[in-house]
Amino acid sequence: MSSDSTTVVLIIGGGLGGLALAQLLLQSSSSIKVLVFERDENIDSREQGYCIGLDSTGLEVLNKIDALNDLLSEESGALYSLSYFRLIDKYLRQLSSFNPRGSKLIYRKDLRQALLTNIDVQWNKRFISYKIVDDGIEANFDDGTSVYGTILIGCDGAKSLVRAQLIPELKRNDLGIISVAGTVEQSDDLKKIRELAKDSLVRIFGKQGHTLLILPFRQSWMWALSWPEKENHEEMNISSIRLIDKARQYFNNDEIVRLIERSSSSTLIFPHRLHSASCLKQNPFPNNPRVTLLGDAAHLMTTHAGKGANTAFADAYDLANLLLNPSSSSISDYEQKMFKRGFTNVRLSLFSTNMIHAIGWQALLRDGIFSIIRYTTTLINLISIPFRWYKKKHD
Repeated sequence: MSSDSTTVVLIIGGGLGGLALAQLLLQSSSSIKVLVFERDENIDSREQGYCIGLDSTGLEVLNKIDALNDLLSEESGALYSLSYFRLIDKYLRQLSSFNPRGSKLIYRKDLRQALLTNIDVQWNKRFISYKIVDDGIEANFDDGTSVYGTILIGCDGAKSLVRAQLIPELKRNDLGIISVAGTVEQSDDLKKIRELAKDSLVRIFGKQGHTLLILPFRQSWMWALSWPEKENHEEMNISSIRLIDKARQYFNNDEIVRLIERSSSSTLIFPHRLHSASCLKQNPFPNNPRVTLLGDAAHLMTTHAGKGANTAFADAYDLANLLLNPSSSSISDYEQKMFKRGFTNVRLSLFSTNMIHAIGWQALLRDGIFSIIRYTTTLINLISIPFRWYKKKHD
């Protein structure tokens, strides 16, 4: 990359990570040209999902993006704070609870819309391959067109074609788990769910590895039901009736059944199988000076630790710094840092996925451990009461 001429950055994929990278580059340099190519026909052609969780890492990056100033302001009301993350058994009894430490929720669609501000995305551009050429790189698309640039960034997600060409041995693994999600309007008659989900993310452990996530957002409850499913049948045939039957069979509470029953089929996110990268210990990235990866294209992880989008934003920030200051670091430096952070979170996410879908003795052990943690925490708090009183009295 030359520092004395215009750098043309080709971003393959118009998701959150790629758009965050584009914003960070464009707001900081007039000598960098950014071209974003997205396979979707337009911004509304595909369901964007519901909420995503933002931790301190993700929020720190997003707060550096000028185009997000209005969205992330307190006045906008776009961010929703959580007070607790509760773990619940199939009888809706609390096993444990944690403080999410400043985590926020935001609608994925709202965030993506704001990240598109002043970005000239080329829609309906399906990338098929790249070719290294003199002093640059050529991106080829299925409509027969080609575009030349200085560097190409694969931000094209779980099924990344950039990754397939750059590191063909870096595969995604089918975890044998199916997930489906929906929304329902909050209701006063679902008293236990309303109590548990007040300002809280709720994870309910059902029978046979079935688990339900419930989170409140504005006037709705958003939920995600997932379970082990080894047979590779067509998940898209899962009906609302089957989901209700699962709620009745694997959870011991009528409120959960009614939650699923009241969810309109129009709000359902189609069932899909979960995939993850392998838990690599050695950096697989080739340090190609003309092409690299970001986000799920580099280190696909499950959603169950809430790290996917936040890790992609951290990647975008580090890569933007490299492209803006090419003399201070290299692709090798970026990829080593991205690998360490990304695959640490792959392992964490995979552990969480396996834990919440545990079956048999592993599920009993899990519930027992969380119960011990809960009672131990309660005991420590009780014992510390006189000490806190004494300290407060003498301060």
